[in-house]
Amino acid sequence: PRLMGHGPSTVYDEKATIVEGLSTCFHDLIRPTAEQIQEAWDQYDPHQRGALSRNEILGVFDTLVALQMHAAQEAAMRRKLDAAREQAHLEKECRRRRTEVLAKSTEARTKEELDAVSALSLGTKMSPVLAGMMAGYMDIPVTCLASIKEDRELLEARVAALFAREGRPTGETEQLVVSKQ
Repeated sequence: PRLMGHGPSTVYDEKATIVEGLSTCFHDLIRPTAEQIQEAWDQYDPHQRGALSRNEILGVFDTLVALQMHAAQEAAMRRKLDAAREQAHLEKECRRRRTEVLAKSTEARTKEELDAVSALSLGTKMSPVLAGMMAGYMDIPVTCLASIKEDRELLEARVAALFAREGRPTGETEQLVVSKQ
C-alpha cells in the first residue's frame, strides 16, 4: 500500500489540468439545491403555470445564481469563523501543554511529551498560513458563481440551448416555453 502523499491524488495526476481539477472539486459545490431551484422558479411563476418564457427562464437563472452565491458566501463565512476558533483553541492548548511540560524537571520530561508540544508549537506557527489558504479556498465557489452571473452571453447561450432542446409552443400565442421538469 502507498503512504499518503507518495503518489498522485485522485484529482490531479500527471495528465490533469487545473481546469479539470477545479471542475472535479467544485462540481457539487455550485450545483443548486432543489429548494434554490424552487425559490427561483416561484419568483417567475407566481400563478403556478408550470412553464416559462425565454426571458423568464433567464431571470430564473439569474435569481438561482444569486441564491447560490448568497449561500456560498454564508458557508464560506461560517467555515472561516470555524477556522479562527480552531486556531485560537490550538494556540491555547499549545500554551497550556508547553507550560505544563516545561514546568517539569528535565529528567521528568518524556520524549513523547516534548514531541507532542513541538508538534503543537509548529501547528500554531503554521495555522495562520493554513487558515489564509483555506479562506481563499472557501471563496472559490463564490468566484465561480460570480463568473457565471457576469457572463451574460454564455448564460443567454445556455438558455437558448435549453429552449432549442426543450421549448414547446404555448396554445394561445405559439411562444416557446419551458416547463419546470
